[in-house]
Amino acid sequence: MGEHYKVCLVGPSNVGKSYLCRLLADTPGPPGYETTAGCRIQELERQVSNERVNVQVWDCSGDEQYHSCLPALASGVNGLILMYNPEKDDQEAELERWYQAFASAGMGNLVTSLVRILAVKTSPGAPRKDYGMHGKLKRLQHTIVALPPNPSEAKEGTALAAQELDRLLEAIIVRKKEKEEQSIVDNSEY
Repeated sequence: MGEHYKVCLVGPSNVGKSYLCRLLADTPGPPGYETTAGCRIQELERQVSNERVNVQVWDCSGDEQYHSCLPALASGVNGLILMYNPEKDDQEAELERWYQAFASAGMGNLVTSLVRILAVKTSPGAPRKDYGMHGKLKRLQHTIVALPPNPSEAKEGTALAAQELDRLLEAIIVRKKEKEEQSIVDNSEY
């Protein structure tokens, strides 16, 4: 059957988190923007490092009213994707708040290899030159993904986002194996 993992997808409101989840699952959704109330869970099956894994992508609302739910969302999480729209100003501070909230609410073992940043560009044209993080989050893996509003035009961006999800899952699997090995060493008698 394969391993099961939980990845939370968080970020400001109205950046396309639900749209990305639907694209990754290849499921049609309603046209236009639909606000996420709390959290939606999208189940995916992925082939990662010759291993079939099941992943639940928790599409978390960016609305401030749901921040009190973070301990429940962070419970049992294996990885984190911070998503933002690089064409909107002042989202880095909000991403830093999400990162800190998950670090303190249940992912105390939050290591940089278990976190990805996706900059999702939805408008046509070349990306600005100043995309990227400049503060505390600049050390995290950061990828720019183009996801035009028409799903038939978003195939390349969806494939790139899927590659980033797979890299995150690979890091999760490696981290799990390292912990298992360390547990064996810690419990062995010399």
